Amino acid sequence: MSNLPINIVRVAAPLRQQVIDLLRAAIADGRYSPGDRLVERELCETLQVSRPILREALRQLEAEGLVHNVPQRGLEVVTLTAEDVRQIYQVRGALESLAAAEFIAQASPEQWAILADAMAAFEAAAAEGVPSRIRTAKTMFYDTLIAGCGNPTMAQILKALHNRIQLLRGVSLAEPGRLPNTIREIREIFEAMTARDTARTRQLYDEHIASAARVTMQALAAGR
Repeated sequence: MSNLPINIVRVAAPLRQQVIDLLRAAIADGRYSPGDRLVERELCETLQVSRPILREALRQLEAEGLVHNVPQRGLEVVTLTAEDVRQIYQVRGALESLAAAEFIAQASPEQWAILADAMAAFEAAAAEGVPSRIRTAKTMFYDTLIAGCGNPTMAQILKALHNRIQLLRGVSLAEPGRLPNTIREIREIFEAMTARDTARTRQLYDEHIASAARVTMQALAAGR
């Protein structure tokens, strides 16, 4: 477990939200690995925040399924089992394919423009080869798609799933050959969406999620 950078800014977003975002990013980037303990005293000193603020942030991460309380150990980063992964991708595949179809049906011109920017940002980040930027840009694409589906309930469920998938994204993208395949898959999805081809979009999305699930399960089985 590496130290967190102290980059809390005491303006803009509420302090509690900044702590949540920072810890969530640290987990997604692998600075906190599955099974790592989150010690309140150390985090308060590192982030220079009060214990009540930190505890509120940790409760939110616990609600998102990113950390859990282990008897005799306290809070630690969740370790997902193969069955957890199977269930997460099963639900994600069903809902995200539908979200893409709904985006096609009702997204505004502004949302289409944001999606195009997100696609370009993902490809640019992949060309740079910086893992944290790749994950951030990929998440931006998914978040834009989910926000434009016009269904707040579905968006809320998918957002919760994506928070847990952050625990896995580094695993799947680190697998040999997975990144170029992911870029190709998402580019094909984007092109089908811009062509307003709903059936093709859903087919490609199903294949994309199945591929991501398969690669992740294989990596976990191999202990990577």
